[in-house]
Amino acid sequence: MVEPGAQRDGGRLMEHLVQTLEDGVLTLTLNRPEKLNALTPDIYRAIGDVVLAAAKADDVAVIVLKGAGRAFSSGFDLKLEVAHRTHKDRLDSLHEVANRARWAIWRSPKPVVAAIHGYCLGGAFELTLPCDFTIASEECQLGEPEILFGAGPAFMMVPWMTGHKRAKDVLLSGRRIPAREALEIGLVTRVVPTGAHEEETARLVATLRAIPAAALVMNKRGINRAYETMGMAPHLDGWAESTAYLSYVIAEEGGEFQRILEAEGTSAALRWRERRFGSGSAKGDA
Repeated sequence: MVEPGAQRDGGRLMEHLVQTLEDGVLTLTLNRPEKLNALTPDIYRAIGDVVLAAAKADDVAVIVLKGAGRAFSSGFDLKLEVAHRTHKDRLDSLHEVANRARWAIWRSPKPVVAAIHGYCLGGAFELTLPCDFTIASEECQLGEPEILFGAGPAFMMVPWMTGHKRAKDVLLSGRRIPAREALEIGLVTRVVPTGAHEEETARLVATLRAIPAAALVMNKRGINRAYETMGMAPHLDGWAESTAYLSYVIAEEGGEFQRILEAEGTSAALRWRERRFGSGSAKGDA
């Protein structure tokens, strides 16, 4: 079992990110089902810690990310996402917590597989983008709803995965993307019948376990370099600074969302957002 720095938070963090290691497969399960596995900076930091540690662990061959309950994850906890923070704190959180975990997945020498169902939105969606494989249950809805409250993604990877009009549809509309459409535009690897995502993931993992590890490492590195030599890494790192600044120039609509969230709570803010943008806006967190 890989033991990350997550121990510092005691039982609660370990409950919210459950780790199991069996036959070389390290499974990380998001475990806040009562909150649709809404993410926190501590959970994101722990994911980064674990993935980085697993890269050096001889007993880990494959990493799997999944969620307990009704969803993979509805995204970042909204109250934390729109909370008042200094520019430095927000930038540090993006670079050193959230994007650190995403880059750890992208650069991991061990294959990383996301098994998603229910919702996979916002910060959770961005967690799956750098994964080597994403197996989606057919009912799963994906997307980047941040623009609906005047923000934007911290990890601008979607344009590197699909065409510019489809990237703009995903990122500028904030709408929920059905799993089959996500497959068509290149955001997931495979879509399976509802409830079969973990079974399909297990089959994929068995195949990966049978391939010589050195072959996986070198070929993954070669594929990644194709994107990196085109400038993906500096683009994503530079964009994090832009999205941190964006929080200080939020449009009036974004400010209203935040005002309702702080005064009346998450449910009231989401109801306001759905009234304003219609049923296509994402429910849950961001």
